Amino acid sequence: MPEAPLPVFAVVATVGCGRETGRRDAYVGFGEPDLIGQANRGWYELATSFGLFDADREFLLALPAHRYNPRVDLRQPYVWRRVRLLDDWDVMGAACGIRRGRSVLGFDHCLLGSRAGRPEFSMLSLDSTVSVVGTTWQGGISSLAVPNPGDTEPVRRLIDYEASQAEDMPEQRLDAIAWLRRDAPAAADGA
Repeated sequence: MPEAPLPVFAVVATVGCGRETGRRDAYVGFGEPDLIGQANRGWYELATSFGLFDADREFLLALPAHRYNPRVDLRQPYVWRRVRLLDDWDVMGAACGIRRGRSVLGFDHCLLGSRAGRPEFSMLSLDSTVSVVGTTWQGGISSLAVPNPGDTEPVRRLIDYEASQAEDMPEQRLDAIAWLRRDAPAAADGA
């Protein structure tokens, strides 16, 4: 696992990034034929053109930190897991439909979304230079990619806030502080 990757909570904020940050979207309306196929192609084009994958097709995927429990999962933290894209993949369909359980309100919770064709996921390149987020909008679904997400204003603002606050979410505070310190020069020998 890379040291001090961009925190999961911060990658979610890339939805607030505008085109001036280099953000690109691959949107497919619900009425389009082959919704999942088009969405998969859009996701893959963004992921490859932005450089999400390393040479072995590995990247970071935000996955639940703990086993599913509908009573405590409302604030369940997500953590980065290093994964590899296999030759046979279906991110927007099958992966979004892997059922984890039901919430206390009776809604299905799935691994990368709420069901096939309804994505909600965050991905990050191993070096934190590319984020790819899948989301469901009112009229369709999309993937969006942002280069250098840690340098964007929405992400920096959130990281700065979490580093100075987040007493009720200490993991987020520690992740934010680790990200901010990642480029700090090492202490000089003997200092």
